Amino acid sequence: MNIYEKKQIRKFFLLISAFIIGAGSLIYTNRLVDTIEKDERKKVELWAEATRILVNTESNDLNINFPLEVLENNTQIPVIVTNSLDSILFFRNLDTTRVNQHEYLRKKLAQMKNENDSILIEIGNNHFQYLYYHNSSLLKKLALFPYVQLAVIILFILVSYIAFSISRKAEQNKVWTGMSKETAHQLGTPISSLLGWVEILKQYKVEESILAELEKDTLRLEKIADRFSKIGSKPTLKKQNILVNLENSLTYIKTRGSKSIKFSTDFPGDPILIPLNDTLFDWVIENLCKNAMDATGGSGTVSLVCKETENHVIIDIEDSGKGIAKSKYKTIFKPGYTTKKRGWGLGLSLTKRIVEEYHNGKIFVLSSEPGVKTIIRISLHKKV
Repeated sequence: MNIYEKKQIRKFFLLISAFIIGAGSLIYTNRLVDTIEKDERKKVELWAEATRILVNTESNDLNINFPLEVLENNTQIPVIVTNSLDSILFFRNLDTTRVNQHEYLRKKLAQMKNENDSILIEIGNNHFQYLYYHNSSLLKKLALFPYVQLAVIILFILVSYIAFSISRKAEQNKVWTGMSKETAHQLGTPISSLLGWVEILKQYKVEESILAELEKDTLRLEKIADRFSKIGSKPTLKKQNILVNLENSLTYIKTRGSKSIKFSTDFPGDPILIPLNDTLFDWVIENLCKNAMDATGGSGTVSLVCKETENHVIIDIEDSGKGIAKSKYKTIFKPGYTTKKRGWGLGLSLTKRIVEEYHNGKIFVLSSEPGVKTIIRISLHKKV
């Protein structure tokens, strides 16, 4: 399991934990809402019974204190009482500024009918009244609470994740910059020494082919050190023919690759001038070509296609290798992701950084068929 996969697992468990907390809160609150709703129903039924007692009690009967107290104590639950013809006889706990409006009362009655079943009040002689009610404002607020709480939890996780990502990226940038510059610094001394030894060997008339290869590799090390020194600082972009860069990178890769890999190119005849930092962009092409060669297992084809549109230059690197699963199209560019036993998972991440941050372009997997081919596309603006 690589570093990126471990990070993904931690994120997954964090998400699951948040979901469990939110779901638990939602279930608990819903149960509480159900309990309070049943309790309010009982209160309304008691209120209806008190109404029935008062209606059916003789005016001179003194035993009406309790039902009156029940009626007076309802200060939270809105109620409307109607007769069998649906005419409104009585209401309580409604908006006092609008109760004189007939449309308001009919609207509230319709809402109550949709919200709760009516309670029958028997008033004698087979006459009935019907009591309708709203859930109390407290119950409604409580019913909304778990959703508000869940939204707050999600917002908190989102803000925390963004803050963590920004912090991690800033820290990552510092580490990359520090490591790159220290690498360039450490390589500087032995490279200078090697260049000196090459000059000394020239004086001893060493075979020219050996000296040429030694000098070529030493200059290559110098170029690599220069690449590392540029990481972390804004590179200078100069207009140059990108086809020359592609040809040079491919020429270098061919000499380091397997003879069983066939390389092909499809470039336009005219030069394509765009702003580039050739030192860093060559690194991009070399990384992608090396990955393409690795994907073929040492035997297959690697092709480079370059074309231009009105505003962009498109470069496609295609290989006949093992392919990339669609779920990994974006993952392969994440730091730490690798399928190689000895890989650090930084090559494609660094490539993406050079293309998108330094050249204001885009790099992505255009298409991939397992065991058939993979095409990675780079899109660069003609003007940065």
